[in-house]
Amino acid sequence: MPLRGVELKNKKGEMGVGVLIVFIAMLLVAAIAAGVLITTVTSLQQKALTTGQETRGEISTHATFVDVSGSDGTDGNIENLTIIMRLSAGSDPIDLSDVLFTFSLNNQTGNYRYNASMDLSSATSRAKHFNITYEVTGTEYRMGFLTRGDIVNLAVASPRSLVEDEMVRITFIPKIGTQSLVEFRTPSVISRQRVTLFP
Repeated sequence: MPLRGVELKNKKGEMGVGVLIVFIAMLLVAAIAAGVLITTVTSLQQKALTTGQETRGEISTHATFVDVSGSDGTDGNIENLTIIMRLSAGSDPIDLSDVLFTFSLNNQTGNYRYNASMDLSSATSRAKHFNITYEVTGTEYRMGFLTRGDIVNLAVASPRSLVEDEMVRITFIPKIGTQSLVEFRTPSVISRQRVTLFP
């Protein structure tokens, strides 16, 4: 006896090769979409990690000026400077060949790049390059790099002779990382062979 208010219908499921093809096609589309999604997510994750590492390096990498002194001051001016630097705590190594070293005076500036084979007797080379000597080498020492534990002595010639009571700004700019800056004023009387300028 049929239930009141319920209409019973005989339904048949669609079967056959056509339905099977459509089903397989849907599975293939879903698999391709999943593959594209996984590839995209993996690529984005790698880019995010790379960007994070570069950003950390930009923020944390920094060098510190320890001491700045001049030589040949007996004639009342200074031409050659010795700058002692070290890597700040937590910094990544700095490739010195990627560093721009700048001198700013009141009427002249100079830009210098690292040159391991700089000829100190050549005026042209001295006007464009600086050289280093490792006073202390750290456990991760690599020639041409400033690494943790290293203390380096930079030899550089001023763009011109530094005179008495002159303001000087020196900037150490690595390719990756934050720049280091030191400012000082030369003594009001320069008469000694070695003159301490900073600190």
